[in-house]
Amino acid sequence: MEVIDKINYKLKDTFRFRVVLFLCSILLISVREPALLLHPRLWAEEGCIFYQYALHQSIYTIFTTVHVGYLTLFNSIVSSLQAKVFPIENAAIVSTYMGFLVQLIPVYIIIFTSPKFWDTPLKKIICSFIIIVVLAPELSLNTTNSHFIFGLVTFLIMINNTTALSRLQKYFFRLLLLIGGLTGPASILFIPTFLVKAYYQKNKEKYIQAAILSICGLIQAFIILYAILYNNTYHRLAEHNYARTISHFFTDNFSMIPHASVSYLHGITFYAGFLFGVLMFVYYVYLLIANKKDSDYVLSLISLFIVGTCSTLGSLHMAGSPRYAYIPSCIFLIVITSEFLKRISLVNKTHYIAGLVLFICLSANTVYYHYGMRNVYADSYPKWKDEVAKWRADNTYKPRVHPGLDAGQCVSP
Repeated sequence: MEVIDKINYKLKDTFRFRVVLFLCSILLISVREPALLLHPRLWAEEGCIFYQYALHQSIYTIFTTVHVGYLTLFNSIVSSLQAKVFPIENAAIVSTYMGFLVQLIPVYIIIFTSPKFWDTPLKKIICSFIIIVVLAPELSLNTTNSHFIFGLVTFLIMINNTTALSRLQKYFFRLLLLIGGLTGPASILFIPTFLVKAYYQKNKEKYIQAAILSICGLIQAFIILYAILYNNTYHRLAEHNYARTISHFFTDNFSMIPHASVSYLHGITFYAGFLFGVLMFVYYVYLLIANKKDSDYVLSLISLFIVGTCSTLGSLHMAGSPRYAYIPSCIFLIVITSEFLKRISLVNKTHYIAGLVLFICLSANTVYYHYGMRNVYADSYPKWKDEVAKWRADNTYKPRVHPGLDAGQCVSP
């Protein structure tokens, strides 16, 4: 702890520090799989659903059509740019770099704001590192799963004290809440804790933020409910393997380490993740009780539980997935970081437990950071530039998108 105090003392939260940390974050995101930046791709639904539809429809239809059981505003924005502004050769560049931009938003919030969970330079470094390395491979550099990142953005905005925001940041955060709330269900799951936060702060800006998110939530809730009752293409809430759902609930939401909630990892890894998740759930309950008088801790941990529960139940076949673990893992690790870096005068054995958990989880995710990309990228996957060249030579050819493993993963220009 003395070393940590010395680091905090030497580091200054200056504008230069923030810029350097932001640039380092860009570099860290880039080195995960540089080939995706050199050879941009369209990832799954990004190409065969959103871009494919936008190519042949009007702007109005693009923004008013529900494809996957909920509104996807950000995907509509991106696919509109791809189809109506840029030539087909640049479609993958647009979505890849828009995905990159979305990944930088939570990094920006961590670095350029200072609520209690990241109010020191060291906390900013660790929290920035967390939200980058914990990102599931299938969320990296694409817009298909951008709603998960917008969900984390919503949490970070909720925790922030609005009185410390600049006028530009206030309007920027309002825009983020609007886009996030209308881009999938992840953001609207924070409405209950957002409303409680607004009530306790009794701040005009926080009320405005809560109102924006609540309106978006009402719109999304109506569409999601209608889809489940009348057009349940993805069979949400329709399969009831309770043992599987419960196991994924603990693994996805509390283990905070790369785990096997999909088939490409060994069974032993899954069981290790499940057991560690159960153990961390006990630690979660302890933190909730020990910090019951701290509203930020309580709201964060309750948010984790709400998002985790709804994500597991609402996942495909209620079987979870690493992408559903992203938001709960980030919240939990941010809280644990704060617990570990409490003032030296408050240090006791529980803070060393927090430090051990933080070390284990970050070490596991760091080791897996590049290696895990093998599950969503391979040199043999189709390169969009080459696919478009084939289509230019033969207009009956259908350019393939990543991963390109079946006939349906293509685009018909």
